[in-house]
Amino acid sequence: MAKLVSYDKENDILVIHNGFSANEKFKGNIDAGDLILDMSTEGRVRGIEVLNATSFFKEFEIGRKALENLSEARFNAIVKPTSILIAIMIKGKNMQEMPAKIAVPIEVPVRRKSPQRL
Repeated sequence: MAKLVSYDKENDILVIHNGFSANEKFKGNIDAGDLILDMSTEGRVRGIEVLNATSFFKEFEIGRKALENLSEARFNAIVKPTSILIAIMIKGKNMQEMPAKIAVPIEVPVRRKSPQRL
């Protein structure tokens, strides 16, 4: 899968996916409420789906207008044994970048081959 950024305004879902490197594949999802994280066989977060995106981003002052006029979105994720720290940057047309930082607790520790930042 190649890099993908899209916002489905009818269903209010934001998708950001970084694609997979040659040595990794899709392993499974971590469901954290309105966040669904796509994990790779290397233990890295490769994609994020944000359900109910307008409600989710409201506390970060990122509104529907920015999502509907999305020109760019990206994320970085740091996987720790009991949590995943995520920084999402969203940019709408003719708007500044808007950050959202989230900590996602996880019940089952994520195992990966080596510590790394994404």
